[in-house]
Amino acid sequence: MIQSNKGLSVQNVMDCLNCTKSYVYRLIRDNELEVIEGTVPVRIEVDSIILKIKKLYPWIVDNLIINLHYKLKELELKHSY
Repeated sequence: MIQSNKGLSVQNVMDCLNCTKSYVYRLIRDNELEVIEGTVPVRIEVDSIILKIKKLYPWIVDNLIINLHYKLKELELKHSY
């Protein structure tokens, strides 16, 4: 069991993707979001969230990728242990 300050919590991902907890776990199960191995509670890799957003909104992400990455990393730091 690893306590990590990397990644985002399920709640943070729910907020970022505007979705339910069960949908986040479905994305994890379908390998669309990457869990940081061994973290408790579950933490999700920021880059996998960016990839998911890019799949959902490619026209937006291409223009805003740097800002999106910065904001997600900022959120990761804000909610680190």
